[in-house]
Amino acid sequence: MAKIFQAPKAIPSLEVLLNDLKVGTLVRTPGDFNAFNFADAYRATGGFPVLSLSFRAAAGGLRKNPKPLASALPAFFANLLPEDKLREAMEKHHAGNVRAGNDFDLLAALGADLPGAVRVVPSDGKTAISEDASKDKPKARFSLAGVQMKLSVMKNTGKGGGLTLPMGDEHGQYIAKFPSTAFPGVSENEYANLALAAAIGMEVPERELVEKSDFDGIPEEFNTLSEGKVLLVKRFDRGAGGERIHIEDFAQVFGIYPSRKYEAAAYHDIASALVAAVSPAAALEFVRRLALTVITGNGDMHLKNWSLIYHGNGDKPELAPIYDVLSTVPYIPADAMALSLGGERSFKALTAQRWKVFANRARLPEPAVLKAVTDIVESVNEHWWSLPERAVVPEKVLERIDEHLRVMTPILSTCADK
Repeated sequence: MAKIFQAPKAIPSLEVLLNDLKVGTLVRTPGDFNAFNFADAYRATGGFPVLSLSFRAAAGGLRKNPKPLASALPAFFANLLPEDKLREAMEKHHAGNVRAGNDFDLLAALGADLPGAVRVVPSDGKTAISEDASKDKPKARFSLAGVQMKLSVMKNTGKGGGLTLPMGDEHGQYIAKFPSTAFPGVSENEYANLALAAAIGMEVPERELVEKSDFDGIPEEFNTLSEGKVLLVKRFDRGAGGERIHIEDFAQVFGIYPSRKYEAAAYHDIASALVAAVSPAAALEFVRRLALTVITGNGDMHLKNWSLIYHGNGDKPELAPIYDVLSTVPYIPADAMALSLGGERSFKALTAQRWKVFANRARLPEPAVLKAVTDIVESVNEHWWSLPERAVVPEKVLERIDEHLRVMTPILSTCADK
């Protein structure tokens, strides 16, 4: 039976699926109000597999259905969509079928390939339009959260290989992060920092540097003018066979909109949530990653750059692999932490005293937190200076990372004296 296509802007309601399980319905009402209601059968399970911790009641089970919102989606769904330039490019790609700034339209258009295991499909069984009617060409229908120009891509296994955008019902297995005119060497910077994280024992997705010429058929609206390497990262929310693995970032966990990802919580809030939802060990692994963030000068680890992942039956979260790891200080010398750590954001202020405040607010044992920081300082200095991947980082960028690391080592080493 042939598919019946429908423009996203004309779709009145969407079924929300977790893999193939219906969990609820998003409805667009007159006056442009958006309402999300859980399915009765899903509510009867107590809310398993988990869609989001933000929907769970403190006493167990699901909260009441969220109140309808004027011209906005509930925060969990808003966080599934791209932001800024990436959003503008996707809206241009779907021009005529998606209205600029309309979250419901964009979610309907991209619902087949969202982050994690969530899918949204029109309730009437039709398919959100995925073709350019004038040219009879399929449209890209993936969504990646964030602002950087990055694409969900697939490797061609046929003759010639190469990389291409998934079109229509195809799904990407990799995230391609393109170079930036504003931040030279950003791909190489992140590649080296991911290699460092792996060298000191952190869980890191597979990654490689590739050429822009390796990509085939990238639509003009997604093509950047920047020259340089592209960072290709294996998606950890996709299994070896293409199966979806559910994830949620901490903006979703806390029910916070993307616009407030730098201000609506502090790092101890994430640690506390990890203790409650996962384990104290997961919270201490988070501390190790925080210490890496500080010593390498990464000022962009906001709420959306930390995630939970749901393996197996999806009932119990774990801390997801570390991602978006790079040094921002080469580009923004006065940069600071994205969120508050022990009441401070300035890197140089993060002495042992700040980590103690953080530990107390997160209700973690001070000695364990201080030891985690000390161990990371030692491990980074053991591996960074001889790391083979340093060779790909532009000289000026590398010099600034090295300078920051030398400044921060004695500051963080005060944790060993307390």
